[in-house]
Amino acid sequence: MKNVLVISGDTIDKHMGGLGVRNWELAHALSRYCQVTLAIPNQTSLLSDTVHLISYDLIDGDLDSIVQEVDVIVLHGSILHFHPYLRMLDIPIAVDLYVPNLLESLVWHENDPIENWAPSYEEYLRLQLELLRAGDFFFCASERQRDYWIGWLHAQKRINPHTYHQDPALRKLIDIVPFGLPECAPNPTKSVLKGVYPGIDSNDRVILWSGGIWDWLDPLTLIRALADIPPRYPQIKLYFMGTHHPNPLVNGMEMPQTAINLSRELGLFGKSVFFGDWVPYDERQNYLVEADLGVITHPGHIETHFSFRTRVLDYIWAGIPFIITEGDAWADLAKKENIGYTVAPGDVKGLAVAIENLITENAKVNYADSFDKLRQSHRWDKVILPLAKYCSDPYLSPDKTQYLTEAERIGRDKDTFLQQVIQDKDAYLEQVIQEREALRNSLMRYHRLLPIRAYHWIKQKIGIR
Repeated sequence: MKNVLVISGDTIDKHMGGLGVRNWELAHALSRYCQVTLAIPNQTSLLSDTVHLISYDLIDGDLDSIVQEVDVIVLHGSILHFHPYLRMLDIPIAVDLYVPNLLESLVWHENDPIENWAPSYEEYLRLQLELLRAGDFFFCASERQRDYWIGWLHAQKRINPHTYHQDPALRKLIDIVPFGLPECAPNPTKSVLKGVYPGIDSNDRVILWSGGIWDWLDPLTLIRALADIPPRYPQIKLYFMGTHHPNPLVNGMEMPQTAINLSRELGLFGKSVFFGDWVPYDERQNYLVEADLGVITHPGHIETHFSFRTRVLDYIWAGIPFIITEGDAWADLAKKENIGYTVAPGDVKGLAVAIENLITENAKVNYADSFDKLRQSHRWDKVILPLAKYCSDPYLSPDKTQYLTEAERIGRDKDTFLQQVIQDKDAYLEQVIQEREALRNSLMRYHRLLPIRAYHWIKQKIGIR
């Protein structure tokens, strides 16, 4: 079995966000095929029977002693920025492109002054290009994302005669590994919302916002829609599962506080809208099984088009009908598979009507068959197969070092130009020296034929003492 090192740049512990969860689950799904070590950038309380866990320092740590014993490295994000020596090793690198960071950054920093935003974007861009040049195999979350990344890879000359000859479909260069689902059904261990959480009664109908409240999402339309629902439905309650990300590096979002402020302004805070801190990963099923409806809303921007909202998988896992804003791949699937409603971006009234319709019908029963089919196709043991195949038989991409990026080509051409300038200058100086030496010799040979004043004047002009 091959030795695989999965390096996480995100916190992995009882409380963790999407990237941490993904790395945890990828490592365990791969452990069926390989010996897997999971490097975690924090001290963790989690234990594993199948994956070797190690802690390291993301910024100042050194993984050099560990990578010497592995056959494949799986990484994402800024790992190479902080550990550039990984690029110099003769070890295949599989790069996870599941998060389109550049698109998220556009939304995250859109209110920054442009003089601050542009340098930040340049840094995000540099990190992205670094990954695309270093990887031997890439994987992302959907075919829509794959189209996006193929464009990037082509622009970086990673799609070329070598990679095409290796596989005309380019699946050996980039393939699909979406987020997955556990094989078992949710197994609740305790009651957490209905009749337990202050303000939520046992007979209430709960709308669940699973996951964090990011700046590129739109909880505000959802809160306004709740205020727009007729007073005859006082039993409808909305619960946000996470406001404070467990990774402190991610806690720069403005949207959580904006959503809280709006719910206060509308008189909903603590009455029909509730905000949790962050639900531990192993306890999320307790919240999911009590929910009657899941919702995820987002603006109609470019990040939405290429996103892969992992929280939707939790809704599918628990069989919760959901409402989603149009524009992403899950919205298309919701229409195709009949597992919920879609609404237009920012459509408060349309969202309020959809909530009223779904929350008052026996939607869980009506959509049960559709959810069963999706659960089977999205299990971790199914979605991991392209990455497992690569890690079981890894290879260095045949095109690496064969093609220059435009920046490298310009740099090479610039170096060639400067080298030619130096050579031309050296040749010119050598010619001047030779001509001066020839003139000196001629002067010394015929100086007796010149007048004394002319002789000294010539010596002074050509620098002969």
